[in-house]
Amino acid sequence: MVFFYDKNAGSEILEISGENFSHLKARRLSVGDRVDFRNLRDESNYIYEITEISRKNAVANLVFKNSVIAPKHEFCLAWAVVEPSVIEKTLPCLNEMGVAKIIFVYSDFSQKNVRLDLDRMKRILINSSCQCGRNSVIELEILASSYELLAKYPNSVLIDFEGKSLEIFDKNEIPFIGPEGGFSENERKKFSKSYELNLPYILRSNTAILTTCARLIF
Repeated sequence: MVFFYDKNAGSEILEISGENFSHLKARRLSVGDRVDFRNLRDESNYIYEITEISRKNAVANLVFKNSVIAPKHEFCLAWAVVEPSVIEKTLPCLNEMGVAKIIFVYSDFSQKNVRLDLDRMKRILINSSCQCGRNSVIELEILASSYELLAKYPNSVLIDFEGKSLEIFDKNEIPFIGPEGGFSENERKKFSKSYELNLPYILRSNTAILTTCARLIF
């Protein structure tokens, strides 16, 4: 773990409890030790010194702060809604790769009864950032249909079985990765442009999104 997260990081006195306290005990930190905290809202890292430890929590005083030099994340993508467990397992990888925003879309072949827990996903992303050192988390948005996506983001393009080569992908476009069943014919007609991954096998949705990010981000 590179740092601890606390929304109150930056205050003069910080109470450490819950999961953070469990990590503190696991690292066998004691009074006098210093701990890095971030709030993931500003560009600062806050150094605290532990002053008290009890059975359930600890208290730390702010010693100093320093600026965090972080890369600017701009890559945005759309992902058709699939099983929440699949999404949650993939989120840390996308966070580590530097994705700026994910737009979840209920496409024609998405399971409409699936409900995404944004609070849970945000906790997963925060934990990922603590582990990899990213001073932010992916922004998340949910749209009701692929047609709503196209209306709000007209620069969206399909990542499909056929289309143009990703080598000529326009960085101002938003790649839209479909669910396990792919896109419907109506969706293919609605979107004016598509790109293909040009691979010999049919990919699962999460594999397709990781492959797309690996090719377009790096």
